Amino acid sequence: MNSLRIGHIGAGGFARTFVFPQLPLHDVEPVAVCDVAEERAAAAVRQAGFARAYTDFREMCDKEDLDAVTVTVGGQGHYELGRELLRRGVSLYLQKPPAATAEQAAELAALADETGTLCHVGFNLRYSMALRRAREIAASEEFGRMTLLVYRYGLVSGRTWRDAVLEQHCHAYDSVLYLGGEVTGLEVRLGLANSARSYAVLARFAGGAVGTINFTSGQMPDKEFVYFELTGENGHFLTCHDGDLVYHAGPAGSPDEVYTIGYYGHMPNLRWYGYIDDLANFLGAVRGIEEDRSPIASTVATMTLAEDVYRRLREEGGPE
Repeated sequence: MNSLRIGHIGAGGFARTFVFPQLPLHDVEPVAVCDVAEERAAAAVRQAGFARAYTDFREMCDKEDLDAVTVTVGGQGHYELGRELLRRGVSLYLQKPPAATAEQAAELAALADETGTLCHVGFNLRYSMALRRAREIAASEEFGRMTLLVYRYGLVSGRTWRDAVLEQHCHAYDSVLYLGGEVTGLEVRLGLANSARSYAVLARFAGGAVGTINFTSGQMPDKEFVYFELTGENGHFLTCHDGDLVYHAGPAGSPDEVYTIGYYGHMPNLRWYGYIDDLANFLGAVRGIEEDRSPIASTVATMTLAEDVYRRLREEGGPE
């Protein structure tokens, strides 16, 4: 099979760190890159070996014969780009969030369906070993129905609280929905410590479980970025510290199922947190040999939940 001819839009820090370094691992030809800043586009040519650089994505798509386009410009820019590219019938990868609002994400999902065009959203944690294995365990008969979910996410960044919740914390909400299913009830409380930005969410799930989703800028991401635990009705439970997953199953004294991160350097980090398998799934879907596991339609609920949380934070007296 011939290499896929790839175009990329958005040559900022995220692309340089999480997208360009992994391109040699996939059977792709980096044909063209676009960024509104000419110097960033030129730097991407040097770093990732793109053949040509553009500052206008429409010109790039007009002049280049591309099999797919990947986009990392942030949720505020995904809507306009997405509408244009989907109308052109271009297979599209959007880094999370899919759009600035749930309404925009739903519109893009409808357009993808109408045009029959692939539109994948890069919620990479879906592809991490820890979440994939946890989801399998939680669905097993021995685990039983989930009764409790606890999730902690160690980043409260962004220029505004809206940026933090909708641009970054959508990762956590997507993971929670991926593990726990539909959320049917919600309460939100804002932390009042002046030295940290923090809040907690109490959720009720359609399956009967309850859970908390917790955020604080006081947690150091380089020490522990993501933590979660799940408890099943049969007394089994699992915990995850970043990528390290431990499943406590069976009677007392039974061996645990343990996955240890054990990496050194950046590239294994990309694989452990799902970045590589995320892009591989998109490319496999473009080739027609894999089912897309993160279609944009599946992310509308994620953005709806994030918007609901943000609205409740504002009602709590939180800042914009």
